[in-house]
This record gives sequence, C-alpha cells and structure tokens, in this order.
Amino acid sequence: MEMIHFFIIFALIAFLIILINNIFYLEDEKGYTPLKEKSRVSIIVPARNEEQNIEDCLEGILKQNYENLEVIVVDDESEDETVEIVKKYVNRDDRFKLIVTDFLPEGWMGKNYACWKGFENSKGKYLLFTDADTRFINIKTVEYAISKMKEKNLQLLSLLPKIETKSFWEKIFMPLWSFAFISFFPLKLLSSWKKKAVSFAIGPFLMFKKDFYEKIEGHKGIKDEIVDDIFLARKTKEKEGKIALFDGKDFIKVRFYKNYNEMKRGTVKSAFGAFSYSYKNVFLFLTLFFIIFGLPFLNLARGFFIPSASLVKISFLEISLIYLLKFISDCYNSHDLKYTLLFPLSLLTGIYFCLLSAKEAFLKGGYIWKERFCNIPRN
Repeated sequence: MEMIHFFIIFALIAFLIILINNIFYLEDEKGYTPLKEKSRVSIIVPARNEEQNIEDCLEGILKQNYENLEVIVVDDESEDETVEIVKKYVNRDDRFKLIVTDFLPEGWMGKNYACWKGFENSKGKYLLFTDADTRFINIKTVEYAISKMKEKNLQLLSLLPKIETKSFWEKIFMPLWSFAFISFFPLKLLSSWKKKAVSFAIGPFLMFKKDFYEKIEGHKGIKDEIVDDIFLARKTKEKEGKIALFDGKDFIKVRFYKNYNEMKRGTVKSAFGAFSYSYKNVFLFLTLFFIIFGLPFLNLARGFFIPSASLVKISFLEISLIYLLKFISDCYNSHDLKYTLLFPLSLLTGIYFCLLSAKEAFLKGGYIWKERFCNIPRN
C-alpha cells in the first residue's frame, strides 16, 4: 500500500511540473513576428449538416486581416441548408469556393474525403483544415499561425482552442480535454521527440505546409481513420516532420457538443481510435488513470470508515494535489471553477465514455455519427 501512495504522489508531482512548464511554454509562444510577405493560404472547411455553425465560422474567416487566402468549403452530402448558406459567401467574395460531393467512395470516412477534395482544389502554399464549429475570434489568427510555422520550421501546427461549455455535462466533462492536453506531456518536446506514438494535434486547427501534406498523402493516407487529427500527426512524425501545439485561446474557440447525448456520441466515436484501436491501451490507460486520480477518493472514504488516521492524511494529501492540478488547468483554460470541485464526476464520466467506446468497437465494429456508420479500420 505504501508503494501505491508513493507512486500516486510521485505521478501527481510530475504532472504538476509538466503542467507548470507547459503553461510557461505556451505563454512564451504567444508572441510572433508580423509577416512582411504573406504566402497564399487555403482554408478548407468540411461540412455536413452544419447550418447552425457554418455562417459563424465563415464570418470569422472573412474578418481575417490576411488577404492572400482562399476558403474552400466542401459539402459532405448535407441534407439541411448548409449549401445555400455557403453560396451566399461564394457570391459575395471571390475568395470563397464551394465543392459539393454527391457520393462517398468505399473505404473513406466522410470528413477525410471532404478534406482531400478540398486539398485537390487548393492553390495555397499552406493548408489550414478547420471545422465548421470553429470560431475565428481574432483577426490575426491566420497570420499568427503562418508566422509560427515559418519561425519554427514546422510541417504541422495545431492550436488548442478555447473550449466553450454551456450545459451542465459540458462543464463537467469538457475541461478534462484541456487538462489532458497540458498536464500529461511536455509540449515543448512534441516537435523534437521522434517517436510517432508521441504525436497529437487537435482537429479544429490543423495547418500544414502543402508540399509536406502531399508527401504524406494527407487525408488520403488515413482515409478510413475516425480520429483524423491524431493519425495525421503520426503520419507527420513518420516522415520526420516537425509538429507544434500552441495555445489558441486568444485565436479560436469551439463548442464541440451542445448536450449530453451529442457529447457522449462524439466522445465514444473518437476515444477508441485515440488509443490506436487497442483494448490493451485502453485498459492500461484507464487503470493508471483510476489509480492516480480515483483511488485517493476511495481511500479517503475507506480511511474514515475503518477508521485510519494515517490513510485519511495520505489520501487528503493526494486529493489536495489532484485539485491543485485541476484548479491550475481550469484557471489557465478559463473553465468554470465551480465545476472543478466535481472532478470525481468528471473522472467517472470520462472512464464511462472510454469503456463504452471500446465496448461498441468490440460488439458493433464501429459507431454511428452524423447519420453514418463509421467502421473501425482493419489493419
């Protein structure tokens, strides 16, 4: 038992050091050099039934102070008013293009095919893939990204968005995303660490050098993958490309899901793929995650029940470290601090979604998302 407590405290202190270092790193990288020469950028927006989101997305892009860009919206067989809304922008500004796909080739995920079609019709030196629910909240978002791409000689740049949450369950669960991204791995090492297993990006903002995207065959090379951002990052590392993940809270924001059911389906659809479709990886991660972040709460209750003053004291220390970590993360990422206290519920929700993702993969071989069945890739 003493070894477990030592392991938990050691892990929490390590995560605390990583978190603080990441915050300093992200703050340092917020500065950039204004561009004298602005290379052409192609912004590619895949859209399927996005009538509630697409207008706000395109308005933010329209306001960018970066003139040398084109915006390619690829409609993925939408059944709502998405196409009609996009046509208004095409008629209003010749930098906007609309591509309508009328079928999905076998073996492709819809989003991956839409992104690839966007690439095939692009003319930019840089490609920026973004989602229809992404909001560009700073007129210098594109300039910042291009400046950092050039400064760091990157092949792939991704921005951590400000995550908007409105409903109760969003406020409970979504801050775990931010927590995981900035607490578990030193982000400064992302570009220098060569192992492809240590590679990740986030879908709302993926900027590539176009020639490198072609080299790795972009979305075509991962056409059947459900979590395109992670697998594109791995392909980038495979070809010795440099990746960086910067703080984008001042540049973009996203409300990923609007209610519990949508959040559940979206997370379940993606979670198993994030673990490389490996039941062993899911089991190992959830076991470690529960030991470090869940066991102290059980031990505290057990210490009161036995009773055991020493168990209460050590568990209280561990829980204090957990809440310190979560508090710093939630403060930095501008989450509602009232919900920080409900971390045990956040933990259980995340574990439940991951287990459900693995279960559906095992029983059904895939997931339903946006009225389509997404098959688990078979390698």
